[in-house]
Amino acid sequence: MRTDLDHLPAVQQGELERVQGVLMEEFSEAISGATTASRKNGKILKIILFGSYARDDWVDEPANGYQSDFDLLVIVNHDDLTDIAHYWYVAEDRILRDGNIARPVNIIVHSLDEVNQSLKRGEYFWVDIARDGIILYELPRHPLATPMPLTTVDALKMAEGYLAEW
Repeated sequence: MRTDLDHLPAVQQGELERVQGVLMEEFSEAISGATTASRKNGKILKIILFGSYARDDWVDEPANGYQSDFDLLVIVNHDDLTDIAHYWYVAEDRILRDGNIARPVNIIVHSLDEVNQSLKRGEYFWVDIARDGIILYELPRHPLATPMPLTTVDALKMAEGYLAEW
C-alpha cells in the first residue's frame, strides 16, 4: 500500500495532516476514561485515505458546487472501539467545524480483525481499499491480510445479500 501524497496539492496534504491530528487527539481523549481493558488499551492501528483522493480522480470545484470528500478508514485494535457515537463523534464534529479543512471528510471505523476477514473473503470494497489506499498513519506490526479473490459462491452470497437488503 502506498504512503505518499505527492499527487495532492499542498493544501489537501495539510488538511489531511490536520484531520489525522484531530482523530488521534480525540481518540486519545475518548479512551482516557475507559474502564475495560479492551477500551483502555485502545489503539488506532492505521488511518488510510481511500476513494477519489487516493485514486487521483478527485474534483475540487467548490464554485461549481462540487468538491470531492476525503474518505478515511480508521482501523482500531478492538471491535469495541468502532462505536461512532462513543469514540468518534467529537472528532467528526471538530473536523466539520474546522475552518482550515475546506472539504467534507467521511470517516469509517473498523477493527483490524474485521478488515482482515473481509480481505480474506475477497470483498470488493476492502480489496479496492487495499489496492488503491494510501496509509496516512500506521502502527508497526499490524499488517493487513493479503486480499484473496472472491469465489463465485461467495460472490453469489454477497449479491443475494445486497439484493435482499435493498
